[in-house]
Amino acid sequence: MKAALTDWQGRIAPVFDVAGNVLIVGQDGREQSMALPADYPESKLAFLKEQQVDVLICGAISRRVQKYAEELGIRVNPFVSGEVREVWEAWKSGQLDEACYSMPGCRRCRRRNGQCN
Repeated sequence: MKAALTDWQGRIAPVFDVAGNVLIVGQDGREQSMALPADYPESKLAFLKEQQVDVLICGAISRRVQKYAEELGIRVNPFVSGEVREVWEAWKSGQLDEACYSMPGCRRCRRRNGQCN
């Protein structure tokens, strides 16, 4: 399994649709920082699929783009905020649903469906 975390200056990028970089982490723990295509969000997702990414951890993401990611077989954990390394550790340990990793204004976010209540 591979996970991609959007990266903006060491923090989760606030909006996937315009994110420029990702940290891709494999199940073996190997990490690779990569630039995302600069054009459309769909191009970013196609790139992630080419990299065999299974999970995307990001900040805000438009519903249309999230749906497309899921159609490609990429599970999305949206509305996440925090330091990339801390978020990665929280995801690995099953603690990503804690309020401290939710974007501001989204404290009651349920990530099961990627929608806030």
